[in-house]
Amino acid sequence: MRVHKKLKLTTGTAIITSLLFSGAGPARADNGDNKEPAGTSNAFKLEEATIADIRAAFDAGTLTCVNLTKLYLARIAAYEDAGIRLNSITTVNPHVLGDAEKLDRERQRRGALSPLHCIPVLLKDNVDTSDMPTSNGSVILKNSIPPDDAFIASSLRRKGALILGKASMGEFAGGSYNTIDGQVVNPYNLKRNTGGSSAGPGAAVAANLAVLAIGTDTSTSVRGPASYNGIVGLRPTTGLISRDGIAPKNLLFDTAGPMARTVTDTANLLSAVAAEDPADPLSVEAYKNFPQPLRKKAARGELDYTKYLKKGSLKGVRLGVVRDFFGGDPEIDALAQKALDTMRARGAELVDINLDPAFLDFYVKNGGTNIRTIADYRFKADWEHYLATLGPKVPKTVEEFIRIYETQVNKSPLPVENSVLDLLKRSLTTSADMPAYKNLLDNVLPEATRLKLGMFEKYHLDAMVFPYQTSFASPISNPAFSIPDPTYVPSSRPQPAIFAGYSSIGFPGIVVPMGIGSQGLPMTISFMGKPYSEGQLLGYAYDYEQASHLRVPSPLVPPLQGETLPATTG
Repeated sequence: MRVHKKLKLTTGTAIITSLLFSGAGPARADNGDNKEPAGTSNAFKLEEATIADIRAAFDAGTLTCVNLTKLYLARIAAYEDAGIRLNSITTVNPHVLGDAEKLDRERQRRGALSPLHCIPVLLKDNVDTSDMPTSNGSVILKNSIPPDDAFIASSLRRKGALILGKASMGEFAGGSYNTIDGQVVNPYNLKRNTGGSSAGPGAAVAANLAVLAIGTDTSTSVRGPASYNGIVGLRPTTGLISRDGIAPKNLLFDTAGPMARTVTDTANLLSAVAAEDPADPLSVEAYKNFPQPLRKKAARGELDYTKYLKKGSLKGVRLGVVRDFFGGDPEIDALAQKALDTMRARGAELVDINLDPAFLDFYVKNGGTNIRTIADYRFKADWEHYLATLGPKVPKTVEEFIRIYETQVNKSPLPVENSVLDLLKRSLTTSADMPAYKNLLDNVLPEATRLKLGMFEKYHLDAMVFPYQTSFASPISNPAFSIPDPTYVPSSRPQPAIFAGYSSIGFPGIVVPMGIGSQGLPMTISFMGKPYSEGQLLGYAYDYEQASHLRVPSPLVPPLQGETLPATTG
């Protein structure tokens, strides 16, 4: 166990947690450029490879961990370091081939350590790794190597996962641009956004640069990039995954979340990282309130979320179709309606609902759009507490970061975005001792949670379902990187302003590909449930996914020569 704790929750957080946890595709056409060798119908194909595909190839002798790693490194070289330059990976693990050799030897000696044995994983670059820098997207931290692994990084290593590297992120977990890599671009359209702030994990998994990724989600930062990049992303119940060793953005809302191309792989990754961690007080609180009879097994990290993945999971399930999320784009509405038709055909009972007027009224009266701003009042204290765990060469105060950004970084080719400086400067005049923050903690968030739980009870819902975004990925636009795209049609109905209020406070949600629009951009359908309903949500998502198969790889990142390996016959 770690000898120091990187998380510190302010007094009164238990008030939130006590209420929070009480609620207990179509195949791509073959263009002839990547023909399979004769007699390789059972060949291993790297493109869209799943955990099961890779494990089968290992077992058959078709593949070794070292060979698999080299294949992914070749794709990174082709599409990340050259070619279309996605800017989705900040650091490739310099020891990755050596790690792969060790994992090959481990498999030969005593078999696979877990289903993730030698499965390449990218970690968002705010997750501490003791052997690679953790930058948080800031050039100031470009060479900062933490003293030890984050809880989830350590968990993945123990289970034999191959940490391929660190994925790019929006600076300080905002947006999709940072002062190390610049702008992350969408692998389906290089003029479009990836969503943020888990921009790198979303783009890299979509482009088949890794099998899995860990993102972080404060309001929408796992599910947003997953949606714009056409993959699966899950935000779990807050506290289900330890935040220890993750650079904080807002410790009221922060959580890590798994990202993958399939629901099954997402479930495998969640199973590997969900466990109680004494170093995260919210983790302790979350597992203390975990529903029986699985509480002890959950606390020990022994839950297997793949057991929820069954065809027929939607049969008899009552889903609330949140109509507030429709009407922004006719193509998205059509894709969503087709998804709903599929769910109905699978036996789900669909009920049209709208967001509760009582919640909307409460949200407006309590400065709804300011909830995240007020929650950020604690940023300075949390950020400086995290910085104190790093080496002596790392600045230790917000004031130092501001000075370096203004005097040095803004004179470089990749200047800092105004939103980053705004966050830092605002944090100098705010704190968790202020009345607005205390009111948010003691009154606003508990009441919002109560009202949300009330919607599930009012309509007798197992989950809510809606298109995750009301428009496809928008053109990239920031002061340092802007590419006009005249083909973009903005949403005629922006995503509801109360979205963050509905999605952040502990309620889990998963997004699943629901198809591609006429401009070649993907979008997802979302299931949102009550706290601790991850297993059920994964089951619903799996049943829908298996009936639709609408995940489609991008034609801009096609297979490379050598990515199809003939089956070994023995």
